[in-house]
Amino acid sequence: MSENLVYCVRGCVRARAHLSDCTEESCGGCEPRRANHGLLCWPCHRRFELMLRQVEITDRWLTGNLPAGNQAARAKEDYETRGGTKEPPAPLTVAILDCRDLLRDRLASWADDLTESRSLKGPPRHTVEADSKFLMTWLTTIEHLDWVGDWFEELAETMSEAHCLAPWRPAMNRLPKVPCPECHKPALAIFGGEEDATCLECKHIVTPARYGVWSRAFESGEDLGDVG
Repeated sequence: MSENLVYCVRGCVRARAHLSDCTEESCGGCEPRRANHGLLCWPCHRRFELMLRQVEITDRWLTGNLPAGNQAARAKEDYETRGGTKEPPAPLTVAILDCRDLLRDRLASWADDLTESRSLKGPPRHTVEADSKFLMTWLTTIEHLDWVGDWFEELAETMSEAHCLAPWRPAMNRLPKVPCPECHKPALAIFGGEEDATCLECKHIVTPARYGVWSRAFESGEDLGDVG
């Protein structure tokens, strides 16, 4: 039966869980995490889902941080530069525009790839809203695709860049009193705009309902084992 086990395509491991031949005393966990959502484990599935839900907000925020008019993002002429610099660095607005276009292009490309590979009827017109909803609708199918790991990494990279260029999230709220149910480290936090608690150490994700159960058990001295 173990031969049929599928592990997370992103190479995730379980904290505090070890392979039978592990002899490293300092190992924090090396047992591969099982893929229970296609080729993704639960935390990766949840993070992928959350990113797809946030792309509309990210796109609007990037657009809102683009100054109006062509003058906002134009490069300076030679006579406008100081110190004789011929090639001034690109304005921040150019980077924001590039990031927004990359996000839109990736969603559109994924929608087209999914439509073609699974003979589906895709969005009538490519927009961030239409493409993200289409991808969310077929998330279960996407998670069984061999290249879902690549899509995850590309979206995570683009979303991270977008947040660095035009931060839109409120401040992160740390939860130091309750340890992570998986690695048992006091590293849980809730990112701005989200409800789930994410462990900053092992990347485990705990939904509000699960967090409530775990926190009550911890405060009462019980041990419920891993959550999620």
